[in-house]
Amino acid sequence: MDIISLNNLPKYSFWPVRLLGISPWEVPDRTDEKVDLEYDKDKYAELLTLYEETGLSPTIESIRQVEFGVGSVCASFWGDLALTTTAEAQQRYNELLYETMRQEIEQSTTVVELGCGYGYNLWMLKRHFPYRHFLGGELSSNAVELAAKLSIEVSQFNFYDSFYKLIEDAQSPITVFTSHAIEQLPKSESFFRGLLPHRDKIQTVFHFEPMYELYDSTLIGLMRRRYTEVNDYNRDLLSELQQRDIQIVRTEANVFGMNPLNPTSIVQWEYRI
Repeated sequence: MDIISLNNLPKYSFWPVRLLGISPWEVPDRTDEKVDLEYDKDKYAELLTLYEETGLSPTIESIRQVEFGVGSVCASFWGDLALTTTAEAQQRYNELLYETMRQEIEQSTTVVELGCGYGYNLWMLKRHFPYRHFLGGELSSNAVELAAKLSIEVSQFNFYDSFYKLIEDAQSPITVFTSHAIEQLPKSESFFRGLLPHRDKIQTVFHFEPMYELYDSTLIGLMRRRYTEVNDYNRDLLSELQQRDIQIVRTEANVFGMNPLNPTSIVQWEYRI
């Protein structure tokens, strides 16, 4: 892993020239149709086709490799930018999820990831906690189908539903987490509305999400803000948390980013008794 300067970021990412308006870029509206096209009809459809058309059924690790590619990537580690491999970056993210949630998972009966794709994070965590029940909810029907072929328990789910049946049917106590899923919701209010009826079953909630409100006024902080804005990603998760009857247990800003302009922050919270 080699530390690089912000000045060299354009060598490894096309985003700086997009954000500066040097190369053409059409700002999308993150509508349901946009998310469906980008993920269900494109990304997960391609991965499902890979699984179905390969003579020997590919492993989940090989599917993950196709999803993220191979080679070098410029990632962010706290305040540093570094050149690393996609394999090392993925491993660091796996370790981040495991180490952050380990104690709470050990105290839970069920672990639920909302917006889980085909369930890679659930599969990874299940290897560490074989006696816990892992469930996922996902909007993309292609991702749900792929998860079933991989023997990962994922059901159809929409953040905009008024009642989260997946949580209602799960055995408590439950640890809930999201990983770069709420970023797809320009406004996060629907998530809190859907989760609230199940508050008595939920032990704790983790968000591994970019946090627009935690970006500072440094150059890279401003670039991160602009990246979020032009992609119409979520910009109100933290403020929604702060105005609700909950206890925020921990907040860690910009811990790691496979995309340094869209880094993962960690927020853990619990309903007040």
